[in-house]
Amino acid sequence: STDFKVPDFKVPAMPSTDFKVPDFKVPDLKVPAMPSTDFKVPSFSMPAMPDLKLPDAPEMKPPPAADKAADDAAAKAAAVKAKAKEAEEAKAVKDAAAQRAAADKAKAAEEAKAAAAKQRAAREEELRAAAAASGDGASEEVQRILASAKAESEQVVADASAAGRQLTSAAKAEAGALTSEAASKASAIRSQAEGVASAARRETSGAKSELSSLRSEIASLEQRGAATQAEYDKTFFLNFGKRGELKDEVKRLKDDAARATKKADKAAKAVDKTAGDLEKAEASAAKAGEQAAKIEADAAAKAAKVTAEAEKQAAALSKKAEGEAAKVLKSAESKAKAAAKAASSSGSVLPGAAVGGASKIVKP
Repeated sequence: STDFKVPDFKVPAMPSTDFKVPDFKVPDLKVPAMPSTDFKVPSFSMPAMPDLKLPDAPEMKPPPAADKAADDAAAKAAAVKAKAKEAEEAKAVKDAAAQRAAADKAKAAEEAKAAAAKQRAAREEELRAAAAASGDGASEEVQRILASAKAESEQVVADASAAGRQLTSAAKAEAGALTSEAASKASAIRSQAEGVASAARRETSGAKSELSSLRSEIASLEQRGAATQAEYDKTFFLNFGKRGELKDEVKRLKDDAARATKKADKAAKAVDKTAGDLEKAEASAAKAGEQAAKIEADAAAKAAKVTAEAEKQAAALSKKAEGEAAKVLKSAESKAKAAAKAASSSGSVLPGAAVGGASKIVKP
């Protein structure tokens, strides 16, 4: 059988936990008085801070050679231009004198022609007067002879004049071509040389401008550096933050000034170099100007020679024509005198009457 009974048992009672803390008193303790902590910091002075003023950047004074070279180059360029202008003025005076001489020569030739024509007209008038005194028949014959001679002589002179004009016109065209070609060649030479000189002037101007800008920059940096240094000197020595910033700023300005000074040194050298290049370019331009002037002068001389030769030939033709015309008129005068003499032998005038002279016409 599995039936069983749990035995009856009792748990023993727990002991009582009630208790009372015994009364006690903390003993009265007295802490001894602390000794006085009042004390005075001993007086002391900080040692003087070292002067942190950095050495001044060397003052940038551009080498006088740079300015002197540029000034010398400018002076030489001005001298070259003055010389070229003087040469042009001298050439203009010479050309004007040549033109006046040519005009005077032409005027003299025209005056000579006019005098010869006047002389021929006077002789013709004498012949006409003599023929008129000899009678109507003689007068008509003389008039015919003289008119024919005059037409022939004028045609001879006109042909010679036309030939002379053709010669001088061709010579002037040739002379114009010579001077035009020379002027074009001279202009190209001058233009090329002037282009090189202009480029050198621009480079010199740019170098001088850069040097001037660097001078201004250096002066500004030195001024700011001095002002910052003065502020640093006045700042309280225990204000380490501000003094450190000012110290760094002074150093930075000094470094910037030093770098600008190096650049200015290079710029000054560049000014010297460009000034030398400009001097060479100006000298080359001067030589080119002289070469161009010589080309023009040679062409002008050659043109003048061509023109003078043509004028000489034209003058020779005119002189020859004048001589031929004079022969024609002289022959006509002789014929007119013969006609007048034949008329006089028929009873109009006395034999031996001189035609064109101071002859006395006598009725028979």
